[in-house]
Amino acid sequence: MQASVESVAVLEGHEERVWNLAWSPSGSLLASCSGDKTIRIWGKEGENWICKVVLDEGHTRTVRSVFWSPCGKLIAAASFDGTVSIWSRSSGEFECVATLEGHENEVKSASWNAGGTLLATCSRDKSVWIWEVDEDDYECASVLNKHTQDVKKVAWHPHKEILASCSYDDTINLYREDDDDWCCYYTLRGHQSTVWSIAFDTTGDQIVMIKL
Repeated sequence: MQASVESVAVLEGHEERVWNLAWSPSGSLLASCSGDKTIRIWGKEGENWICKVVLDEGHTRTVRSVFWSPCGKLIAAASFDGTVSIWSRSSGEFECVATLEGHENEVKSASWNAGGTLLATCSRDKSVWIWEVDEDDYECASVLNKHTQDVKKVAWHPHKEILASCSYDDTINLYREDDDDWCCYYTLRGHQSTVWSIAFDTTGDQIVMIKL
């Protein structure tokens, strides 16, 4: 028997293309980001979904992706302006508590590890950065330059401190910490075109990717 899918809401408000969506860990909030340089936070009131907050002061160019921290109190937003903004939620209000700089070009993706102690970012500048997180303090722990082209997505293993990245160079790299630094320990090859996105399953035993 084929399952049916029903549209329950159409969320309108962004003025340009919507690039990415992310559910909060609790599933009660949805974050969206757009070419209009804003992030919108959506929630349900009664039977209706409404825009609860518009975050419009963090970036000067397209916001490419948004990612919630495991605790659900932080959002990382990656932008074409070369920065990543960190938004903290307290009592329903969001505040930009940090702006991460260093990438030389468009930032495409950001991802927290399972413990919320590490944040990975990647960019068109071909690099992957790993940031150590201590409350509102973000320190770059490593800059990884294994890819030869634009890096499209980063994703952490759900249980281990293993990071995956995919790129316009048709490869997927896997990273882990070794002697107080991070290194690429395996490269998945075989695709003949850009790998646009990657995701681990809940066990971490399998990884799926999108290519065109």
